[in-house]
Amino acid sequence: MALAMLLSASSLPVLATPLAAQAQRAAVEVNIPAQALGDALAQFAQQAHVQLGVDAALVAGLRSGGVAGRMDRARALDRLLSGSGLDWRLADGVVTLQKRPERAAKPGAPLVTDALQVDGDETPRDVAEARAQRGHDTVFDADYSSGYKDRAEIERYKGVTTSDLLTGMVNVLSGDARNSGALDPSIRGIQGPGRVPVVIDGTEQALTVWRGYNGASNRAYVDPNLISGLQVLRGPTDKGNIRSSTGGTVVINTLDADDVLRPGRTFGLDLRLEGGDNSTDPRLPTLLTGRDYRTVPGFPQTSPSFALKDPYLRIVPRTGSDNHFLSFGDRAVRVAGAVRIEGLDLFAAYAFRERGNYFSGTTGADYYEQSSLPSRNLNRIRRMALGFAPGNEVPNTSSDLESVLLKATWHIADDQYLLVSLRDSVTRYGEIMPSRIPIDTGNVQWPLSKVHARAYNAEYKWQPDSRWIDLKANLWATDTRSDTYNSGGMPNFATFADPIIIDNARANAMNDRYGFNASNTLRLGTKLDLTLSGNWQHETLASHDIYNAANFQGWRRFPRAGRREEFLVRLDGEWRPASFLKLNAGLSYAGYWAVDDFARDQIAKGNPNLKSVLFKGYNSSFKVRGIGEAFFRRYYKSLFEGFPASDIEAFTEMDLPDYLANPHSITFNQAGPVWAPDAQGRYNRADNPCLNGTMNSIPGATTCNLSIISTTVPIAAPRRSAHNWAPNLSATVYADDHTRAYARYIETWRFPSMFESTLGFSASFNPASPLRPEHAKLYEVGLVRDLRSLLRLNREDQRADVKLTFYRNHITDVVERSTNLQFSNIQEQTIAGIEAEARIDTGGFYTQFGAAFMTTNRVCDASVAAIADRKNGSIPDCVKYGFPDGFLLTQATPEETVNWTIGGRFFEKRLEIGGRLTYYSRYDNPLFQKIADLPREQQLDVYSLNVPFSWGEIVTADAYVRYRLNDRFSAELVGTNLNDRYYADPLTRSMMPAPGRTVRLSLTGRF
Repeated sequence: MALAMLLSASSLPVLATPLAAQAQRAAVEVNIPAQALGDALAQFAQQAHVQLGVDAALVAGLRSGGVAGRMDRARALDRLLSGSGLDWRLADGVVTLQKRPERAAKPGAPLVTDALQVDGDETPRDVAEARAQRGHDTVFDADYSSGYKDRAEIERYKGVTTSDLLTGMVNVLSGDARNSGALDPSIRGIQGPGRVPVVIDGTEQALTVWRGYNGASNRAYVDPNLISGLQVLRGPTDKGNIRSSTGGTVVINTLDADDVLRPGRTFGLDLRLEGGDNSTDPRLPTLLTGRDYRTVPGFPQTSPSFALKDPYLRIVPRTGSDNHFLSFGDRAVRVAGAVRIEGLDLFAAYAFRERGNYFSGTTGADYYEQSSLPSRNLNRIRRMALGFAPGNEVPNTSSDLESVLLKATWHIADDQYLLVSLRDSVTRYGEIMPSRIPIDTGNVQWPLSKVHARAYNAEYKWQPDSRWIDLKANLWATDTRSDTYNSGGMPNFATFADPIIIDNARANAMNDRYGFNASNTLRLGTKLDLTLSGNWQHETLASHDIYNAANFQGWRRFPRAGRREEFLVRLDGEWRPASFLKLNAGLSYAGYWAVDDFARDQIAKGNPNLKSVLFKGYNSSFKVRGIGEAFFRRYYKSLFEGFPASDIEAFTEMDLPDYLANPHSITFNQAGPVWAPDAQGRYNRADNPCLNGTMNSIPGATTCNLSIISTTVPIAAPRRSAHNWAPNLSATVYADDHTRAYARYIETWRFPSMFESTLGFSASFNPASPLRPEHAKLYEVGLVRDLRSLLRLNREDQRADVKLTFYRNHITDVVERSTNLQFSNIQEQTIAGIEAEARIDTGGFYTQFGAAFMTTNRVCDASVAAIADRKNGSIPDCVKYGFPDGFLLTQATPEETVNWTIGGRFFEKRLEIGGRLTYYSRYDNPLFQKIADLPREQQLDVYSLNVPFSWGEIVTADAYVRYRLNDRFSAELVGTNLNDRYYADPLTRSMMPAPGRTVRLSLTGRF
């Protein structure tokens, strides 16, 4: 093996220098994935232009976590060998290895060799730790904007709900955080179906869940107890083996054998026990299914189909006195085991967490208890604390989560492996439709939703000592079955015609996905790489729910069903013409098709009630008031409109003398011109008779009104499809070995999702205008500086970096819901801002800082603005966040966010203490605030549906103490929201306060 390694490198030019230190400090560009250590070193030799002198026996059976980015050779070798127990030496262009010697008399003293200084910890870091460190380093080493959380941070700050996984990451949030049981990521203010894929072990699972008039949630279900690492790619990526979109991607890797096995061991167990407070058992209702509502005492007799005041769902929330410190009402356990034998890694894990309803915070509730505001929809969130008192139980927030994870990895050879895995999770969680959450009439507790998600994948990698082959491939499938309380109905539902109560609130969905992705990199010499990659995905959606058009089902949505397929292929090149310059360019081709099976089925059955509404324009009319003969003649002309002119004249002449004998003021409606769209279906504000001065030309006109002209047309269910090309370009300039700047431009297409391609209530098709795909163009500039030399941090475990990123994302043909509750394309959305990230880690002290400032979030469409407020014209052509009644409006994120982490390690790293501060600026939408603050008599007829939920300024403090009891056991005490802040999460679509102060204690054992 050593001879092969030497031969593979000897054909390349060798950067030999009389001084080894100079060779070590020279910066090189490396991209070496995790693999067998021998293969990783061979790739390093090729990319760093050095030779290897390595005994094959020395590296046999060892693996490397890999390394990527531009850095000096010393830093690259440190990362490649991390946790291997080996030291390196670089002299005269040749790298040699040796076993790390035993520690001297002082166990804590650093060891200094010719080329390496390492910390005095006797236990070498394992592959999992090296992999985690590489993830953190990628944030600063990669020429794109990203964020990363390792297993330790995820387990520490997993929080109360799954959405807390993303807390503390720059410009990243999760929607409907407390009423979904899942992740619904928002990156840089972009959120929604297909806009931010969540990729778990190469698989993708997401259900778009209807939230009534309040929009939709794109939910990805994941068990935080099974996560090894979480990476967020902010913005579209050129990595073809990862499906990206207009907002970016969340990439999650689950636990594997390396997370359990100690270095050099072939068998290992990992046990974790957790318990926390801020939890109380939900008092689930006993539904009245099967009973006659007329015989049920107290059941609303006048509104059985919309029983908002159903006493059988009501509870009196528990108070803060019931929230006992360290009550362990929030309980979790995880057991994981791994075996490594004869080139085969076997891994299994079981995780369970049970948590009741949480209690809200008690401080800083002023923004949410404005009792002086009128009780109307526009003010609901600012009156939330009047219905959900600070410190009280918040109903419908409980969760039970149980998961199994199985993996087997066959190391076919040192340069290739095959991994197969199975992940099975069942979650039961509290959920209620946003429109069913009362504020002035007490609290309600609904039954629990249930989601059963399975995922399968087979991953293959082949990375031989060849410049032609660096192959990665993944075949995967996901199977999701859900019974969730978001159909739009009520848990106790009946009608006058059928008085037997049924559960009409639960909706069933069955979502299956199959996919494949692959990439291969060709290294054409030392300066040029080409990568061919692609991904394909097929999706089916169905439901067991029965749709009966003949029976009234309340506001229950249609059971969506359909099929969808999407693909992408791309070619990317990287050219390094000089030591100070790197250029990247690529071209992708993507497409999709989708079919609505529910609509096709109803068409085949001849359902006459399933129709689309075709909007043709608006009739105008003017209320006229006046006195005299001229007004009388106009009045009769309006009164007898449609009659022959001769008849109108006869009627007028017959009654005119009586009127002239006793003249009086006349009020009537006079028809005006029709306001019609142009040939492209767009409306021009200048053509609106109520606003363009037409009223001034009508004597006596006092007000103008518009009424919709519409007709119904049969539903059509064609096969919808589209395909497009998209380029990407980037350049990186290295000012020196520690400073670089990059600029990148990338385009991407976001094709209509399954949700946008199937028929549903409050969001349906526009028969006159099929949806077009969204087209995003991202401009990004980054400045990066490695501060280690400036701060004299030379050890392998020390880091110091700062990164500043400027971005602008311009998206055209954004898919949105119109004021007519139909999907449509709006002209454009522009989001721009600045991100700052920095870190210092001396090995003992560490701190991380992240901040984001969104300078622009503007949505523009003159036609949408013209019809949003047809009467007054109060909506400008460009608005902040989104137009009234659309989905974008509820996807607003804070303009300013700050995350600061600080901590220290003591007593040879046995004790670790740290904390985190998180800040979000308050919701700021001047147009919405102006309209919301108008007196009731001046209220405008906008924001009548999908009222955006705002939030006040948010500051939360978290802290932890971790102590390593011995080599096997460690304990950790974590407190989140220690200041017990009462607040609503940004991006919430449900009126629910966030969890208050929560304390968790965990014990981890590794055997």
